[in-house]
Amino acid sequence: MSLVSDAAVRVLVDPTNPGEFFACCGLLELAERLWDGAEGWFSSHGPDFVLRPRRAQPNFESSLLIDRIAESRLTNTMTDAQLQRRAELSAMPKMGRESVPSLEVEKKALDTLWREAPVLLHEPFDLRLDWFVDDRSGGDMLKTWAGQQSVLDIASGMKEVVGTKKWIETPTQRWLSLRTKTDHLPFNFDSDLGGVGTDRDVGFSFDPLKTVKVQKRPLVELLAFVGLQRFRPRKIAMANRYRFALWFDPMVPEIAALAACDLLESPSSQAFEFPLLYRTKYLKSFLPATPIARS
Repeated sequence: MSLVSDAAVRVLVDPTNPGEFFACCGLLELAERLWDGAEGWFSSHGPDFVLRPRRAQPNFESSLLIDRIAESRLTNTMTDAQLQRRAELSAMPKMGRESVPSLEVEKKALDTLWREAPVLLHEPFDLRLDWFVDDRSGGDMLKTWAGQQSVLDIASGMKEVVGTKKWIETPTQRWLSLRTKTDHLPFNFDSDLGGVGTDRDVGFSFDPLKTVKVQKRPLVELLAFVGLQRFRPRKIAMANRYRFALWFDPMVPEIAALAACDLLESPSSQAFEFPLLYRTKYLKSFLPATPIARS
């Protein structure tokens, strides 16, 4: 039971959009760390997700959660020495570097680290995000970006937009619905982007037209990236289907993570399943989810 009943954050959510679902999970994860204890649940009477701290928060303001996300530092696990060496090699003329094979090998290895190394969300959250390299419990199956794309660059791009005044001043109910035009690449967790991708996917190129620019929801993308660290959908055997479930009772993250993948199979929950769109062998998107009837 919560120790605080009058301090809460309510966010409107579309449960058929898996990106929004995992964004809510990401909010719970970050609130847990910021407030030193939090619980969350989906409303059974309306399309919203509720968060509240489990300990008294002096001068509680829900907007502080977005403020802290915007202010926090995002890096990867590369050391300062590795980052400096990569910068030095990148600054060298390519022909000069290629004339010394060992330098080109070193540069490629550091570039790979930059693209693939786990991401760190620093104070006040102190969270390591490495689910996309987890091949033991299947986290890597949910990796949506291609091998030549940098996970840190994508996350940083989404976070940069969230740090603008437009986002910080948005009421909590609209956190997940606010869209913006940005050139930054999304993760494609937002299933509303499921039909948007390469020029081949849509039949023509967006860039030459200049008048067509896809609006993205950076907070959905960033928070879903965070949420997938602890909250994972359950893979349906022998099918391109992934199951998650809404839970309607207040839960702390440790228990909510079990409810989220429908392991609790509680009567007070609603399960959904969604497929992945495979644009290429490695480039994927989350597609809309459909409700699953309880047997």
